[in-house]
Amino acid sequence: MLETLGAAASQALTIANFFGAALGIFLGSLLGAIPGLNGTMAIALLIPVTYTWSPLFAIAMLIGCWKGSVYGGSISAILLNAPGTPEAAATALDGYPLTRQGKAGKALKMALYASVIAAIFSDSLLMVAAPPIAALALMFGPAELAMLILFALVVVAGTGAKSQIKGLISTAMGVLLATVGLDPITTQQRFTFGSIDLDAGIGLLAMLIGLLVMSEVLIQMEEGWKEAHTEVVAQSKEPGANRVSWKELKGSLSIIFRSSLLGSFCGALPGVGSITAAFMGYDQARRLSKHPERFGKGEIKGVAAPEAANNAVCGAGLIPLVTLGIPGALSAAVIMGAFMIHGLAPGPMLMMEHPETIYGLFMLLILSDFFMLIIPLPLMKLGQWVVSVPRAYLFPVILVLCVIGAYGTHQNLFDVKVMVFFGVLGYFLKKWGLSPAALLIAFILGPMAEVYLRQALKISGGDPAIFVTKPLALLFLVLTVAMIVWTGWRHHRGKGSLDHH
Repeated sequence: MLETLGAAASQALTIANFFGAALGIFLGSLLGAIPGLNGTMAIALLIPVTYTWSPLFAIAMLIGCWKGSVYGGSISAILLNAPGTPEAAATALDGYPLTRQGKAGKALKMALYASVIAAIFSDSLLMVAAPPIAALALMFGPAELAMLILFALVVVAGTGAKSQIKGLISTAMGVLLATVGLDPITTQQRFTFGSIDLDAGIGLLAMLIGLLVMSEVLIQMEEGWKEAHTEVVAQSKEPGANRVSWKELKGSLSIIFRSSLLGSFCGALPGVGSITAAFMGYDQARRLSKHPERFGKGEIKGVAAPEAANNAVCGAGLIPLVTLGIPGALSAAVIMGAFMIHGLAPGPMLMMEHPETIYGLFMLLILSDFFMLIIPLPLMKLGQWVVSVPRAYLFPVILVLCVIGAYGTHQNLFDVKVMVFFGVLGYFLKKWGLSPAALLIAFILGPMAEVYLRQALKISGGDPAIFVTKPLALLFLVLTVAMIVWTGWRHHRGKGSLDHH
């Protein structure tokens, strides 16, 4: 074990990798601060650039970008009441009132300190929890893994959809799209419609850029070019208006710790995500406060709680990804694509086959948390200028980057067509309340589910009883059925109560 850690440290702790993590945090903080952009879009655009880089440098930069963007979203939320990322909406509830009182610096610094403390907690949890979970997962056979992924697909159905039913439809679409290409066992063509370009399946990167980036640009273009706020930020003459005192930080530590725990739990569960974590963190801080009436009027703890919760999601979101090959959040699903591009297949065998790389990555993650304490500080002063960039100038640049990113994958115009197709599809999915996130995660998990399902049936000679005779497989199957039944009952009850009224 010590030899592995030593090898991981020598492989990971290099100036180049430090620069990669720092660059990711800088870019993420910058992009996250611009309303309309988010970490997932930034990661999707950056992945094509990382092809020729070392896996550690590339993945450390992408995860740094994710972390930076989660904090970056709070800059515009606090300064302009325009959350740069959806999860920063909870931060705006008390962050913006503090800005109106002339305490923008205090709010931004508290958001930063809470983010860093939560990130260190979450990454430490990842380093401790991942090895035993991976060791346990090695005991899973094809039947258990097939049922685990089936359960994950049902859980993921709730990601980003307006209802669980629409989420299940999105998930089914993702699984269907995953079958395009050559059959993994018989190599027969499936749904390729005679196109040689589709033999290898739909390109993950082109699909990802279209679904997540281009569709969002189309949605926001339709809403109109929203120009920057012209409101002048108030200035306070109080001596402590732009800093967080030790008393204030100490008073918020228990809330930061609780929110970190809550965020880590949400991150480790596939499909829950940072938006849920942020609002849960804010809600528990308000309910447990001695002065709940202060929340929404500029309470500093109302900034600390959601920022701790949504940043804790990042590290914990990698636990199911690294150990089971199941992404815990949408950004983790995109990073899973980066793992696969760099020849690292997420799942139980990853820590067995590449222990130095994975432990090295864990070390870089914890180190990047300290970078996060330093790098965003100058961005606070630049914040107002960054968030005031008119979207009319921003979106054409993003669309050009989309085309370059899609084309650069295989230098093939077919990938650009795929990107445009999924950009338009993503636009309509969002308009209809369906979930591009659930579709994408199902597309990534679909081939794995198919392979494990067919392997299990080959072992049993085609007898499906293998899924109920093995205890763990049966447990996941029962959980899956229970989740579907509960979802249907909740939907029916909600509909019944509406009809009653």
